Amino acid sequence: MLLNLQNQSEVPLYLQIYKQLKDAIQNGKLTTGQKLMSKRQMAKLNGVSQNTVLNAYDQLLTEGYILAIERSGYFVADVKYLFQSEPTEDSLNITKDCSLPIIQTSYRYNFTESIPDQSLYPFKSFKKIYQDLLNTHTEDLLFQTHPQGLFELRYTLQKYLNNSRGVPCQANQIILGPSSQYLIQLVTQLLPAIKHIGTESPGYLGASQLLKGLGYTIHPIPLDELGLKPEALLTSPAQLLYLTPNHQFPTGNIMPLERRRAILEWAFQSENHYIIEDDYDSEFKYSGIPIPPLKQLDKHNKVIYMGSFSRIISPGTRISYMVLPPNLLTLYRSILSNLTSSLNTLNQWAIYKFMASGQFDSHLNRSRSFYKRKREKLIKSILVNDSNADILGEEAGLYILLIPSKPYHEKQFKQLCQLEGIKITMLSDYMLDHQHPQGKALFLSFSSIPETEIDKAIRLLYQLMQQSFQ
Repeated sequence: MLLNLQNQSEVPLYLQIYKQLKDAIQNGKLTTGQKLMSKRQMAKLNGVSQNTVLNAYDQLLTEGYILAIERSGYFVADVKYLFQSEPTEDSLNITKDCSLPIIQTSYRYNFTESIPDQSLYPFKSFKKIYQDLLNTHTEDLLFQTHPQGLFELRYTLQKYLNNSRGVPCQANQIILGPSSQYLIQLVTQLLPAIKHIGTESPGYLGASQLLKGLGYTIHPIPLDELGLKPEALLTSPAQLLYLTPNHQFPTGNIMPLERRRAILEWAFQSENHYIIEDDYDSEFKYSGIPIPPLKQLDKHNKVIYMGSFSRIISPGTRISYMVLPPNLLTLYRSILSNLTSSLNTLNQWAIYKFMASGQFDSHLNRSRSFYKRKREKLIKSILVNDSNADILGEEAGLYILLIPSKPYHEKQFKQLCQLEGIKITMLSDYMLDHQHPQGKALFLSFSSIPETEIDKAIRLLYQLMQQSFQ
């Protein structure tokens, strides 16, 4: 299909392709079940790269306009429901207060969510903090904070990072944002010369998909049992590396010191090389002393350190943070000085009060003990059902990898789980383009599964697995 692409337009080429194909589907030029050109054919006909076409197809896939069938290609989906005419007020049956229910998919057991157990949330503490703030800080709450975030919170966070994580930083180096993805986008604006980004495979798809959507070329770097392979990184054209070395997502590997130094050496070799270190789940290590983050070893200001309150307190907190090296901080203040804070002022004050009062440390210690007990119960339950199972990544974090002792049919098992209301993923679901020897390992997040339900959930999981044995 020949498209009308404008190379000089401010709209990226992949978005132009996406929009024109979407319009063709909506107006019936492309019909349900019709096969699209392959990425190579579409790219050749329209004079663009295959990655550009792939980005456009991925967006159409995400929105449900096309389907990808293995070994067959891309096909137009039945999308009549996506663009039905606007409903009338009568058909919506709007109530007097205009409230409509929020529809959410619920599962009997969701093993994919690495979010805090709701029973841990310190409701009483935050209720008192919010009440005190509204009674005593009314004027402070009416205005936006500094573009980098509330200084009081950044200063308290600096002391926590210095003392608990060994991250050398000052409060003025810390940038607060609503999510790690938001902060990653800020980093890309500071490094406009970078076109190639390395990500772990398997790894956090939220980062790789975001960066791919922004037009970067993603280079999946394979892992082994020690984490990302430095030799594979050295042979890739990656200039920026997104890394989770302290509890790799989703394998749970903790990268040893020698390998950390090898990866830092890669960054030191080029002025344009940088590392985004996502300190994922670092707070939850259950034995031994914590391994220092990559940032602690960074002598050449090559590591951008990121963290979040979402797994310690709650995702609704919506506060993540990053520590910029001095040279990038200067760029930030030069290039992005006109940005305003994207965070709620009241929430920032509340987290500051929670940390400054010592309640954060108490909450974190209580959470570690709670999740350690939960993790032990999960492992015990697995071994009762499968004494020869392999369990990986159990030393830290809010999830483990389970390798059952008997082979099973992955697709059949997933279908059975879906019928029983169980949400499950395999290690292979987090792969980009490399195979992994433990591809069929089950990713089991235990944080949001009630402790009283763990035995029942694992027993049901193995009953379904037995129906899927090869």
